[in-house]
Amino acid sequence: MGLRLPNNGWKNSLEKGLTILEIGGLAIALSVLGIAATIQPGLAQTSLRIMAANTTSGNRQSYDPGEGTRIFQGLQPDVVLIQEFNFGDNSEGAIANYVESTFGPDFDYYREDGAQIPNGVISRYPIIESGEWNDSQVSNRDFAWARIDIPGDRDLWAVSVHFLTRSGSVRNTQANAVLRLVRENIPEEDYLVIGGDFNTHNSGESALQTLDAVVDTDEPYPTDQAGLIGTNSSRRRPYDWVFVDEDLDPLEVPVVLGENSFPHGLVFDSRVYAPLSDVEPVERGDSAASNMQHMAVIRDFVIADGEVVPDEPRMMEPPNVSDFVGDGLAEVLMSCEPVQGEANSDQFQHYVIEVAEETSQLEIVLEGLGAEESDLDLYVRQGELPTMMAYDYRPWLNSSDEQVVINRNSVLPLSAGLWYISVDGYIPGAYELSAALDKCD
Repeated sequence: MGLRLPNNGWKNSLEKGLTILEIGGLAIALSVLGIAATIQPGLAQTSLRIMAANTTSGNRQSYDPGEGTRIFQGLQPDVVLIQEFNFGDNSEGAIANYVESTFGPDFDYYREDGAQIPNGVISRYPIIESGEWNDSQVSNRDFAWARIDIPGDRDLWAVSVHFLTRSGSVRNTQANAVLRLVRENIPEEDYLVIGGDFNTHNSGESALQTLDAVVDTDEPYPTDQAGLIGTNSSRRRPYDWVFVDEDLDPLEVPVVLGENSFPHGLVFDSRVYAPLSDVEPVERGDSAASNMQHMAVIRDFVIADGEVVPDEPRMMEPPNVSDFVGDGLAEVLMSCEPVQGEANSDQFQHYVIEVAEETSQLEIVLEGLGAEESDLDLYVRQGELPTMMAYDYRPWLNSSDEQVVINRNSVLPLSAGLWYISVDGYIPGAYELSAALDKCD
């Protein structure tokens, strides 16, 4: 499977001719700058969408009603860390038929045996080992795990958890058990994801701090279109998570649905997401179904087939902005000094500006010149060249006039260092680009 393309356009990546190798070409540029490029060009690449889902509804903690099923079908995950994995009479045939009809005939799965509300793992790729680890804190489920043969030299170990609502102390006890079991059973050279229903009340709970020893539990976190991280039915508490290890985390790319992009993953709420045509057959009321207590969470990654990410990142000291003059990678922007150019389809024009420690605001303005039919796109990324799939800020306007303002209170706060600004001509045209550090005289 190649790079995931959205169902309904994303300004139609197929039409725009985006290829994975073009993204890989940018990885070359990053390596020249001394910034670690974990995926090398010329290698086949595989997209991987991982989903945490406790999206049962009705009165039986089951997927019998169709709301959760439609969410699965609309979000199209490759690997699902599923909770309360019940359907029909829970016979082997019923579960197998459910997986096939919901996800497809090629999907594999593991469901814990003998649990009242079992955890499980569903995967597009073959599950080569699976089982359950004992959770001493609860009697009706354990920790389900699966070793998945994803493309490339590394396997993916997926651990599906469902922590108790009782208290933060109990959840930390469960987290410590998972930590010990991971260290005892999972090879360090493989990828790891721990996800599911943690029932955590906030992102600072001790359970998450405990698991940070083997997976990255730090922000930034997945959000919905309103920027909220809460995943319970009232959207006030972050119950559900997808956490990956330090090798897989750098390979994250934005979740792209239609013309929406979520740089750090998506908390999906059908009551909030628009347009729903991006995620057919989801219906508006699915996330508000009776006893639907959780929102689904998805994160996307791109893995190079056959490429092993180095155990230690190859990082160098950030270069000074003067290092870029004449290197062909990015043109240096000076504050309050506009530049003009012309952007063609699928051919980025790259710029870079250096932000000093004392700078409180960076304002970037793109203005189309001349042709009214042009549609130019602005991309901004801290420390690395943007790509169509990797950026920090992207206005997504059907216009050549776009603006990005970044300060200390922004979602990705302004910080000292190099900020890259790129212009793409979805519909080619001329432009004027300016960047202001604080205010211009």
